[in-house]
Amino acid sequence: MPDNSLHRIGRRLRRHWRRTWSTWATRAESGAVVRLIAAAATAGVPAAMLLDAWAEDSRGGQGTRLEKAARRLRQGATASEAIAAVPGLVQEDHAVAVAFGEQTGLLGPMVQTALAGDELLACKPGRSLRGAVGYLSFVVAMLLMVTAFLAVFIKPQLIMVLGELGGSRPALFEHWLSAVRFLEQIAWVPFAVVAVALVSRLSASLRRLLLRPFRRPRRRAAAFDLLAVAIDAGLPPCEAATTLAACHVDPRLKASLRKVARSGALGADLAAAGLVDPAEAAQIDADAASGTLVMHRIAANRRTRLGRRGQAFRETLVPAAVVMLGLLVLFQAVAVFSSLTGLIDELA
Repeated sequence: MPDNSLHRIGRRLRRHWRRTWSTWATRAESGAVVRLIAAAATAGVPAAMLLDAWAEDSRGGQGTRLEKAARRLRQGATASEAIAAVPGLVQEDHAVAVAFGEQTGLLGPMVQTALAGDELLACKPGRSLRGAVGYLSFVVAMLLMVTAFLAVFIKPQLIMVLGELGGSRPALFEHWLSAVRFLEQIAWVPFAVVAVALVSRLSASLRRLLLRPFRRPRRRAAAFDLLAVAIDAGLPPCEAATTLAACHVDPRLKASLRKVARSGALGADLAAAGLVDPAEAAQIDADAASGTLVMHRIAANRRTRLGRRGQAFRETLVPAAVVMLGLLVLFQAVAVFSSLTGLIDELA
C-alpha cells in the first residue's frame, strides 16, 4: 500500500513538472522526435503510442508537448499537422523536413538527411555561445551599474567642486561627461533588450523573426539537401522546389524556391533562382549524372564554412568584448581621476 501511494505521488509530481513552463525543444530533442516519427512511419507503428510513452520520461514542457502531439495523431492528424499544431515540439527546419517528406512520400530519407546535416554543424557549441552571452550580459550589467553610480552620485559633486574653485575641467573629463549624457539619452535600451529577450522566450513568432537572419544560411543548406533527395528520387526540380516552398517557413527562401524552373541544366536553373552561385552551378552541370551528389557536397561545404565561422565568432566574442569593456572601465577611471588630479592642483 505505501508503495502504491508513493507511486501515485511520483506520477502526480512528474505530471505537474511536465506542465510547468520550460524552454522549447533543444536541437537534440527535436531530432529525436522527428527520428521517432520517421521510424514509426517506416515500421508501420502508430507514433502516438510511442510519443505517449516517451512523454512520461521527458523533461518539463517537452513532455506536455509530446502528449499534445500524440493526441493530435490519435485524432487523425498527419505528423506534419501534429507538429504544426504543437509549437516548440521540434525546430523549424526539422518540421520542414517532415512536411516535405510527407508531401513527396520520402519521409524517412528526408529526416535522415536533415539529421545528417545536424551532425556536420555540431549542436553543442550553442551551449557555449549561450554561456558566453550570459557571462557578457552579467559583466555589462555590472559596468552599467558602476557607470550609473558615478553619474548619479559622483559626477554632480565633481562638477560642483570644480565650478566653485573656478578651475578648468580636464578634457578627458569633458569627454566622459559627454559619454554619460549620451548614455542617459539611451538608458531605455537595456530595458528594451531585456523585455524583447523575455518576450521572445515565450513567443515563437518573435523568436523566429529575430533569429531568421542568423539561421538562414543553415536553412539554405538544409533546403539544398532536401531538394537533392527529392530530385534523386525522380521528382522534377521545378515540382520538388515548389513543394518545398509550400512547406517552408522562410519567406525569402520560399521566393527563391518558387523561381526554380526546368528550362535547361539543373545548375543553371538553381543559379537563376538564386540558390547557388555560378561556380556551384558549373560544378552541378559539369556532371549531370551525379548532379544530386554534387548538391549534397555543396550543402556539406556550406555547413562546414558556417561551422567554421561560428566557431571563430564564439572564440573571439568573449576576448573582444572583455577588451572593449576593459577599455571602457579604463576610460571612466582615468576620466574621474583626472578630475580629482585637477582638483588637487587647484587646492594646492
